[in-house]
Amino acid sequence: MKKIFFILTNLIFLSRFALAADCSSLPINPEIELTSSFGKLTGVYDKSQEEISSLAEKLNSIEHGLFASGLSTVNIDFDISLEAEGVQIDEKTYCIIPAKINLFLGLSNPTIYLSKELQAESCEYNIVLYHEQVHHQINVATLEYYLPLFKDAAEKLSKKITPIKTDNLNNTQENISQMTIEFNQKLLPLVNYIKKEIINQQQRLDKPQNYKFESKLCQ
Repeated sequence: MKKIFFILTNLIFLSRFALAADCSSLPINPEIELTSSFGKLTGVYDKSQEEISSLAEKLNSIEHGLFASGLSTVNIDFDISLEAEGVQIDEKTYCIIPAKINLFLGLSNPTIYLSKELQAESCEYNIVLYHEQVHHQINVATLEYYLPLFKDAAEKLSKKITPIKTDNLNNTQENISQMTIEFNQKLLPLVNYIKKEIINQQQRLDKPQNYKFESKLCQ
């Protein structure tokens, strides 16, 4: 399972006026919009068992020395963009606070590899295909379970974003980038936890006893 992580920062500036003693007294309650995708599942059928095994070893998906007739891979993507609001608290002072946070947490490029040595529609072919399809279903089901929990956590953490005090609106983009990085650092442990949970669920399917059971189905 391949895992990637990157940040997308979107800079939008709104403005309003408010009477406040300082930035810390302003309410922080940004709108959270979470989107997701499970990707489009594709199949690769022109790789040899040796090539699939080599790929599996690179992804730490198989013990060294074992040969894989099938493999399931996926990318787990996380993006974040932040829209900020400039609140003027006196003639020379502004507070930059988050107004809306757009999050994306989803799957991309889900791919099933089946060895070209497998005879199409044979018992072994169907067993391997089903096994890899179950891997994809596990990815989808695990992500579906955690998405609402992730959004709830993001809403709570967003209220703890530190407002930025400034007397110069020319550095607004830099301030919003700093705010986005701060929120990313708060969310990263949650994203990594979900990634690990997806891997843990996959490993439950790949236990030796499951392989032994599947190998007997075609005997």
